[in-house]
Amino acid sequence: MSETTTQDQGYAKPIRIFHSIFALCMMTQLAVGELMDVPEVEGDHDEASISWVVPAIAHESQGMAQTGPVEESLGFEVHEYLGLTIAGLLIIRILLAMTNLPGANWRHLFPWLFAAGRKQLGDEIKLQMAGWKSMKLAPPEDGEAVARSVHGLIILSAIVMGVTGTFLYFNWSQVAEQTAMVEFVAEIHETVVNGLLALLAAHIFAVILHQRQGHNIIARIKPGA
Repeated sequence: MSETTTQDQGYAKPIRIFHSIFALCMMTQLAVGELMDVPEVEGDHDEASISWVVPAIAHESQGMAQTGPVEESLGFEVHEYLGLTIAGLLIIRILLAMTNLPGANWRHLFPWLFAAGRKQLGDEIKLQMAGWKSMKLAPPEDGEAVARSVHGLIILSAIVMGVTGTFLYFNWSQVAEQTAMVEFVAEIHETVVNGLLALLAAHIFAVILHQRQGHNIIARIKPGA
């Protein structure tokens, strides 16, 4: 690989800073969401118990007849403010994607949208799959398209989570059964969260393997690199 290509595949400092903050916020948000209670329908309080759920929305109702913004507990407030923080970070990332900073352009996040990107992605997947079978990954410079595609999928997942979560916040009923639309959106929300958890687990596992092989992949993305 030429020196020019290697340099082009680096990450600009704003991207490295974003990656660290975004990763921290997302993992915290997922953890908070898993601890949140599903809002209860009025009259069901006596039978309610603590449940572990996806970040669907807030805490139990206190009996107020309403469909819309649920009453906020401390846990939900944390979830809400983290969501707003992540939304702000996504706006920043979208703006960065419009620049030519190394590793920032949206073509890097979604290489499958372009013929050249699809070819590079396909070649890298074949190379990486061979390494996965023996638990010995190819050097990170031979998997740039794969890594950036994962980042792109995580960002898309965060956007879908935010949109569906906002919809549920304003349309969740605490006095009657949920409408078909609300249940459908809740299913999308839950599916995206589960998919994101699996994606993050695979991503973290790959980083661990790279580090164990001496690739020092963390140094390529950490802010102080």
